[in-house]
Amino acid sequence: MSRVRHAGIGGGRQTYDLGVTDLIVVLVLISGFFVAVAVQRRRKADRRARATTVELVIDGERVRRRLGDGREESARWVEVVSVEVVCTPVRTADGAKAFVLIAEGAESGCLVPLGVGHDDALVQQLSRLRGFRMEQFVAASEHKPPRRTMVWEREG
Repeated sequence: MSRVRHAGIGGGRQTYDLGVTDLIVVLVLISGFFVAVAVQRRRKADRRARATTVELVIDGERVRRRLGDGREESARWVEVVSVEVVCTPVRTADGAKAFVLIAEGAESGCLVPLGVGHDDALVQQLSRLRGFRMEQFVAASEHKPPRRTMVWEREG
């Protein structure tokens, strides 16, 4: 195949023949690298698909979000205890730069991505919460990320 010169024992020059076996080893290593990259890209795409919102319902009774992996989140407006706006430096699986956390308690609620087509219905329902201030919500959603802002909490 080809010859490579390198220093041998004692400093003398020796030639080394690159054989078919050497080329096969190199090709296998290169192929393994490309397979690893492809697998990693596939895993990332799968994670994104599982986290993507496939259905978001916002009505007078509640907000409900179903994700690509079948999980559901929901919050009934009469049970909502807080509303928080989160601005993130990394886009969500839905492509949102910010989202709203609507909490029924410490461990239950619903995440609503902002800027992906549901803002009007969300704002309409949020404005019905007693003491909700729209200007505070708008200012929070325009903050430079990363930032979390509590924009409403139930009194009492």
